[in-house]
Amino acid sequence: MSVVGGGTKLIFCEGQPGSLDNRLLNRLLLGQPPSTLIVPSGGKRGLLAFIQGRLSSYAARPAHLAFRDRDYDRVPSEDEALIRLRPNTPVFLSYRAAVENYLLDASLVHDYWDTNRSEAPSWQYGDSPGADQIAEWMDDAARTLVHYQAVRWSLAGLKPAERWPELETTWTKGSGFLPESLDEGDCLAEAKKLVSEYTGSASEVREAKLVENYQQFAEQFAAPGFLRAPQYLIWFHGKDLCKAMHRLRPTWVSLYHYCSWAVDRLERERYADLRELATMI
Repeated sequence: MSVVGGGTKLIFCEGQPGSLDNRLLNRLLLGQPPSTLIVPSGGKRGLLAFIQGRLSSYAARPAHLAFRDRDYDRVPSEDEALIRLRPNTPVFLSYRAAVENYLLDASLVHDYWDTNRSEAPSWQYGDSPGADQIAEWMDDAARTLVHYQAVRWSLAGLKPAERWPELETTWTKGSGFLPESLDEGDCLAEAKKLVSEYTGSASEVREAKLVENYQQFAEQFAAPGFLRAPQYLIWFHGKDLCKAMHRLRPTWVSLYHYCSWAVDRLERERYADLRELATMI
């Protein structure tokens, strides 16, 4: 993969200044020349228009690329690599669902817990239960999300083509806001409502296709070994995982504060797509 253009290099990302996306890119930029500039663009749906607007302000088109969460927009391949959003467009998606998916690591959560237990004067969570118990916490949370994540992937697969209106993948406020019920029947019922309310008229957007998609993903997520990291960390949304973990253990550490701490300690060498991104920026 190569970056097109010349001049000052711009790296576009989702979110606002100080967001996890911005800070992850800052970590990848350590040691790079100061002419490389990270440009937060807000939400992903306006990303392409934002990029075009920003580039139009330059007399000479600068070198640039964009990096954002994959979310449910592409099915990850077996090869751990960046995903190009469109051919001949330097917009790349993370291999894992979101930035949080790279940060949810049992050993790192333990280090965070242990460090703050020793150094934070107002620490209220006591001693770390240990990396093994934290890994079990993550796996248990993933297990509660199986039906909901299968439904989200099923809804994502209904959009006929790139330029069709968005079909939402959740009936909540978005990733990180879980529905009250994660039961299979309730999740499917809510998904069917989204399908019936969809304004598109493509034949692919119908309830039967939703159920067909769901059966495929539910089978995949029920396969032996899937509910042990890192498989679910590739497919399930990290924001949803953080919320599910908090639901299970509300008196354990805040995953919001943990992720803010962990992003500055991310080891890019562990992830092929992040290594690839680092070579590009």
